[in-house]
Parts: sequence; structure tokens; C-alpha cells
Amino acid sequence: MADDTTQKLLDQARALGEAIAAHPSVQAWRQAANAVAGDADTRTLLGEYQHQAERLRQLEAQMKPVEVADKRKLAELQDQVAGNTLIKQMMAAETDYVSLMNRINQAMAGPLNAGDSGTAGDTAQEASA
Repeated sequence: MADDTTQKLLDQARALGEAIAAHPSVQAWRQAANAVAGDADTRTLLGEYQHQAERLRQLEAQMKPVEVADKRKLAELQDQVAGNTLIKQMMAAETDYVSLMNRINQAMAGPLNAGDSGTAGDTAQEASA
């Protein structure tokens, strides 16, 4: 009997995964991420930014001085990242995607937490808003 129940849950989970994958927010996020990955200049910019940010984090963690030029370079890269259209589109799509996933997780958590606080119904209602 538990095997049938488990299989039903797995089937429902698979169907939920397929429905999530087909959701416009997920599709938009995938397209935006692919656009960033497909643009060599944007990939290079992100790589430079991540490298410089990590370099400064390491210097700070080692209690070594961070040169003004290094800080300036990071600020310039941050400005370039913030102004990059493909990155902005990806970040907006990612925000929508994360919001969707949070709402889905809240909706699933509602029944699981029904006996915990008595507010699970509120959580499920918020998730459906």
C-alpha cells in the first residue's frame, strides 16, 4: 500500500515539475539565462566582475589592504553589470521565477504545517494570491 501511495506522490511531483517548467515565468527565466550565456561580452563582464569581487573578498578575509584602484575597478564593473540589458532582463526574470517557487513551496507547506500553528490556511491562501 505504501508503494502505491509513494508512486502516486512521485507521479504528482513529476506532473508538478512539468507544469512548473511550462510556466511563463520559468520559460522567461530560461530564455534570459540562455541569452546571457550566449553573449560573449556579457559572459566576459560577469566573469571579470566575479573575479574582482572574489579578489577583494580574499584580501579582506586575509586582513590585507584593498587598494583604491581595486575598489574603483569593482565599482566600475558593478556599474557595467547594472547597466547591462541582458543581465537586467535575467535578474527580473529570476525575481519572477523565485517568487513563483516561493509561492509554490508555501502552498505545499500549508497542509504539512496544518497542525503546527493553525495558520496553514493563511499560508495557502497567500500562496494562491
